[in-house]
Amino acid sequence: MEAGKGEQWLIDFTNAYREVSPDTIFAHAPQAPYFSATFYKNGGYNTVDQSVGQHIDFYFVQYYNQGNTKYDSYTELFTKTTQGTFPGTSVK
Repeated sequence: MEAGKGEQWLIDFTNAYREVSPDTIFAHAPQAPYFSATFYKNGGYNTVDQSVGQHIDFYFVQYYNQGNTKYDSYTELFTKTTQGTFPGTSVK
């Protein structure tokens, strides 16, 4: 996504998957920062969701391995805008 190609690849993959497997449960598991359009010139997972979100049954958002950003407490994860490498990516 940093190179501006990830969104289209995921959109194409999701469409192709749904063509061959229309009735299965299909999930994506991006890390939280991928939902921050601020960091990705083509919109990150916001673009993916707007384009093919109807084909994705669940997002299992990952909150780990985020450099200096921490999601190590209820407050950090749910009620406070996370600071650090990817600010604004807590659930709030």
